[in-house]
Amino acid sequence: MEFRDANQADIEQLSTLFHSYRQLSVSLDNSAPESDSVKWIKSRLADGSAVFLVAHKNGKLFGFVTLYQGFSSVSLSKYWVLNDLYVTHEARGLGVGRSLMEQAELYAKASKSKGIELETSLDNHVAQSLYEDLGYVENTQYKHYFKKII
Repeated sequence: MEFRDANQADIEQLSTLFHSYRQLSVSLDNSAPESDSVKWIKSRLADGSAVFLVAHKNGKLFGFVTLYQGFSSVSLSKYWVLNDLYVTHEARGLGVGRSLMEQAELYAKASKSKGIELETSLDNHVAQSLYEDLGYVENTQYKHYFKKII
Protein backbone atom coordinates (compact mmCIF):
# COMPACT_ATOMS: atom_id res chain seq x y z
CA MET A 1 0.00 0.00 0.00
CA GLU A 2 1.26 3.47 -0.84
CA PHE A 3 0.18 6.86 0.52
CA ARG A 4 0.05 10.36 -0.95
CA ASP A 5 -1.95 13.58 -1.16
CA ALA A 6 -5.05 13.27 -3.33
CA ASN A 7 -5.18 15.21 -6.58
CA GLN A 8 -7.68 16.01 -9.32
CA ALA A 9 -7.21 12.58 -10.93
CA ASP A 10 -8.55 10.99 -7.72
CA ILE A 11 -11.87 12.85 -7.64
CA GLU A 12 -14.05 10.01 -8.95
CA GLN A 13 -12.68 7.28 -6.67
CA LEU A 14 -12.26 9.57 -3.68
CA SER A 15 -15.82 10.87 -4.01
CA THR A 16 -17.16 7.31 -4.03
CA LEU A 17 -15.20 6.47 -0.87
CA PHE A 18 -16.18 9.78 0.72
CA HIS A 19 -19.86 9.13 0.02
CA SER A 20 -19.59 5.63 1.51
CA TYR A 21 -17.96 7.13 4.60
CA ARG A 22 -20.75 9.70 4.93
CA GLN A 23 -23.36 6.95 4.94
CA LEU A 24 -21.74 5.49 8.06
CA SER A 25 -21.97 8.78 9.94
CA VAL A 26 -24.07 9.03 13.07
CA SER A 27 -25.12 12.49 11.87
CA LEU A 28 -28.60 13.02 10.51
CA ASP A 29 -27.09 15.25 7.82
CA ASN A 30 -25.75 12.45 5.62
CA SER A 31 -28.61 12.25 3.12
CA ALA A 32 -27.05 14.28 0.29
CA PRO A 33 -26.60 12.34 -2.97
CA GLU A 34 -23.22 11.13 -4.21
CA SER A 35 -23.14 13.97 -6.74
CA ASP A 36 -22.92 16.39 -3.79
CA SER A 37 -19.96 14.42 -2.44
CA VAL A 38 -18.26 14.89 -5.83
CA LYS A 39 -18.90 18.65 -5.67
CA TRP A 40 -17.55 18.78 -2.11
CA ILE A 41 -14.34 16.96 -3.00
CA LYS A 42 -13.79 19.06 -6.14
CA SER A 43 -14.33 22.28 -4.22
CA ARG A 44 -12.01 21.32 -1.34
CA LEU A 45 -9.24 20.31 -3.74
CA ALA A 46 -9.71 23.41 -5.89
CA ASP A 47 -9.58 25.94 -3.06
CA GLY A 48 -7.06 24.04 -0.92
CA SER A 49 -9.33 24.13 2.14
CA ALA A 50 -8.75 20.44 2.86
CA VAL A 51 -6.00 17.90 2.52
CA PHE A 52 -6.98 14.37 1.56
CA LEU A 53 -4.33 11.75 2.18
CA VAL A 54 -5.10 8.53 0.34
CA ALA A 55 -4.04 4.90 0.55
CA HIS A 56 -3.69 3.34 -2.90
CA LYS A 57 -2.38 0.31 -4.69
CA ASN A 58 -2.26 -0.34 -8.43
CA GLY A 59 -4.34 2.76 -9.17
CA LYS A 60 -7.11 1.90 -6.72
CA LEU A 61 -7.92 3.89 -3.58
CA PHE A 62 -8.48 1.92 -0.37
CA GLY A 63 -8.91 4.70 2.18
CA PHE A 64 -8.40 8.33 3.09
CA VAL A 65 -8.09 10.87 5.86
CA THR A 66 -9.33 14.43 5.59
CA LEU A 67 -7.46 17.25 7.32
CA TYR A 68 -8.75 20.79 7.80
CA GLN A 69 -6.52 23.49 9.20
CA GLY A 70 -7.42 25.05 12.53
CA PHE A 71 -5.84 27.81 14.57
CA SER A 72 -5.28 28.19 18.29
CA SER A 73 -5.51 31.72 19.64
CA VAL A 74 -4.12 30.58 22.98
CA SER A 75 -0.94 28.96 21.63
CA LEU A 76 -0.71 31.14 18.52
CA SER A 77 -0.28 27.99 16.46
CA LYS A 78 -1.97 26.15 13.67
CA TYR A 79 -3.17 22.58 14.04
CA TRP A 80 -5.04 20.07 11.91
CA VAL A 81 -8.53 18.74 12.45
CA LEU A 82 -8.69 15.15 11.31
CA ASN A 83 -12.30 15.16 10.27
CA ASP A 84 -12.61 11.88 8.39
CA LEU A 85 -10.89 8.49 8.39
CA TYR A 86 -12.23 5.78 6.11
CA VAL A 87 -10.91 2.43 4.90
CA THR A 88 -12.75 0.19 2.44
CA HIS A 89 -14.14 -3.13 3.68
CA GLU A 90 -11.59 -5.09 1.66
CA ALA A 91 -8.67 -3.22 3.26
CA ARG A 92 -9.87 -3.35 6.87
CA GLY A 93 -7.71 -5.32 9.26
CA LEU A 94 -4.60 -4.72 7.14
CA GLY A 95 -3.30 -1.71 9.08
CA VAL A 96 -4.41 0.83 6.47
CA GLY A 97 -6.24 3.01 9.02
CA ARG A 98 -3.19 3.08 11.28
CA SER A 99 -0.95 3.91 8.32
CA LEU A 100 -3.24 6.73 7.24
CA MET A 101 -3.14 8.13 10.77
CA GLU A 102 0.66 7.95 10.70
CA GLN A 103 0.67 9.75 7.33
CA ALA A 104 -1.49 12.48 8.87
CA GLU A 105 1.06 12.87 11.67
CA LEU A 106 3.90 13.15 9.15
CA TYR A 107 1.91 15.79 7.29
CA ALA A 108 1.29 17.71 10.53
CA LYS A 109 5.00 17.63 11.37
CA ALA A 110 6.01 18.72 7.88
CA SER A 111 3.59 21.66 8.04
CA LYS A 112 4.96 22.70 11.46
CA SER A 113 1.61 22.47 13.20
CA LYS A 114 1.18 21.89 16.91
CA GLY A 115 -0.83 18.70 16.49
CA ILE A 116 -3.96 16.95 15.33
CA GLU A 117 -7.43 17.15 16.85
CA LEU A 118 -10.13 14.60 16.15
CA GLU A 119 -13.41 13.33 17.47
CA THR A 120 -15.29 10.09 17.11
CA SER A 121 -18.65 8.75 18.19
CA LEU A 122 -18.97 7.49 21.74
CA ASP A 123 -19.64 3.93 20.58
CA ASN A 124 -16.79 3.67 18.05
CA HIS A 125 -14.53 1.65 20.31
CA VAL A 126 -12.36 0.35 17.45
CA ALA A 127 -11.41 3.90 16.44
CA GLN A 128 -10.93 4.96 20.06
CA SER A 129 -8.55 2.04 20.62
CA LEU A 130 -6.54 2.99 17.52
CA TYR A 131 -6.32 6.66 18.51
CA GLU A 132 -5.27 5.87 22.07
CA ASP A 133 -2.71 3.34 20.83
CA LEU A 134 -1.24 6.07 18.61
CA GLY A 135 -0.89 8.41 21.59
CA TYR A 136 -4.01 10.55 21.25
CA VAL A 137 -5.36 11.70 24.60
CA GLU A 138 -9.04 12.27 25.30
CA ASN A 139 -9.74 15.91 26.09
CA THR A 140 -11.78 15.96 29.28
CA GLN A 141 -11.19 19.68 29.92
CA TYR A 142 -13.79 20.98 27.46
CA LYS A 143 -17.28 20.19 26.32
CA HIS A 144 -18.03 20.51 22.64
CA TYR A 145 -21.18 22.32 21.59
CA PHE A 146 -22.87 22.70 18.24
CA LYS A 147 -25.82 24.79 17.09
CA LYS A 148 -27.43 23.99 13.78
CA ILE A 149 -28.04 27.20 11.84
CA ILE A 150 -29.49 25.94 8.57
